[in-house]
Amino acid sequence: MNPSLEYALRSIADFLTWQHRFRDVEGFLHDLEGYTLLQLAATGGGTGAVVEIGSYLGRSTAFLAAGSKGAGRERVVAVDHFRGSPEHQAGQPFASATLAQEGTTFRHFQSNLRRLDLDDHVAPVVAASADAAAAWRGPIRLLFIDGDHSYEESKRDFELWSRFVVPRGLICFHDIRAWPGVTQFYDELLRDTKLYREVVAVVSLRVIEKLPTAPEATAMPL
Repeated sequence: MNPSLEYALRSIADFLTWQHRFRDVEGFLHDLEGYTLLQLAATGGGTGAVVEIGSYLGRSTAFLAAGSKGAGRERVVAVDHFRGSPEHQAGQPFASATLAQEGTTFRHFQSNLRRLDLDDHVAPVVAASADAAAAWRGPIRLLFIDGDHSYEESKRDFELWSRFVVPRGLICFHDIRAWPGVTQFYDELLRDTKLYREVVAVVSLRVIEKLPTAPEATAMPL
């Protein structure tokens, strides 16, 4: 069989396997977006942490952890206060039943990862993004931003965390073209800076690469 065709068929089968495995994890991440994150966590270049801002019930966390764990790479650092984004609150369009019942999504998040045998490859940080960033010191090779989707908070998350991303490291944004705030910030970012370039777009996921001309990431402390 043609090697390119064989690789393509294996990739399809692999995608379907993960799609089936994570089908019961509630969340707003499209299966193709999740599989993209899995591949980036497994094969993305650079040295440093995999950090997720906004975990909700662990759907994106599971894809990231599966990719990194399967490749024998770093645990996923999942940063979330687990009190839900504005749209998850009572009376809002995507109100969370879990949040209404328990006041937090953390227990459900942990349960999902434990059921999928991925809890050993995730390091949760139960804190607001700003508080976690203030305590962070290490380089990041893959950053996934999927917290509050407002313009102000998307910009804030990017400014707080992007300085730790290594040159040639990747930053992923979710819900581009789906939520106006994060979309506006993303469009402005690519328009106004030459430090990043878009490398892939999958449904509402956008992935940018930090170019070597961008500032160096903060070094990992000894």
